[in-house]
Amino acid sequence: MRIAVLALDEVFDTGLASILDTFSAANDLAGEPRFVVSLIAVRPAVRTGQGLTVPVAAPPRRAPDLVIVPALACKQPETIVAALARPDVGEAMALVQRWYARGVRVAAACTGTFVLGRAGVLDGRRATTSWWLGPAFRKEFPAVELDEAEMLIADGAALTAGAALAHVDLALAVIREKSPDLASVVARYLLCEQRPSQAPFIAPGHLAHDDELVKAFERWIRRNLREPFELARAARAVGSSERTLQRRIRAVLGKPPIAFVQDLRLERAVHLLRVTRDSVDAIAGSVGYGDGSTLRALLRRKLRTGVRELRS
Repeated sequence: MRIAVLALDEVFDTGLASILDTFSAANDLAGEPRFVVSLIAVRPAVRTGQGLTVPVAAPPRRAPDLVIVPALACKQPETIVAALARPDVGEAMALVQRWYARGVRVAAACTGTFVLGRAGVLDGRRATTSWWLGPAFRKEFPAVELDEAEMLIADGAALTAGAALAHVDLALAVIREKSPDLASVVARYLLCEQRPSQAPFIAPGHLAHDDELVKAFERWIRRNLREPFELARAARAVGSSERTLQRRIRAVLGKPPIAFVQDLRLERAVHLLRVTRDSVDAIAGSVGYGDGSTLRALLRRKLRTGVRELRS
């Protein structure tokens, strides 16, 4: 399998190294070069976010089977959007578009997903990105069906992965397509457990800060977690109509108000489970659930974990 890793200037050091090291480990453990990986760029030289110079080759004339875009070393939405306007990023997007039109699969992790989004190759597809960049991604690329709770999403010719160290998950997913056994061995050598979701790492309050109305709603819900949720009451409390509040929350967070309330309740419950010895029923009641069984079921369904794991 021929893989082109398309590095951009100010590439995220760990992301780039993770991809290269994971495929290198796979080839070593397989005893043969199952993955022919080339590190390419649209400019003669690339510097990482930490200032290291990376040796790169020009894009090959023969299109690869897969092109992977590692993350840019940007952490905030405004810096990422600004980076997308750079000439070298524009050239890289044009290359991705040409190869994609010729049937080449595309992949990216973390902020690299913004490059694919701006290139238009994710339009009409499901995708994921760094969990804290969900609101910004949704605003920039409304034609993409975003689910930032997922660690990996494969949709047709596009493969996207979540934040930072999900570069490893991305590479393992490609290896797993060729050989599940080899992917399992590589994961063990790298001490990397399968992480199917970003949900346990998401801080709901952080996502709300992209919008003043959503932030006010979040603050009010936190003060009233124990109470049954009523949209009309919440809308009055933040000085909004129900329709406006619903629309703004869905536009920023990609979910209805009750789902965001559930995220805040689970966040508080997880904290209490970790730092107190209160009973599960008591904690469930303190965050607005009638009994511990409801909380246990939500932990399994939403966070894919349980009380024992959280308290171990």
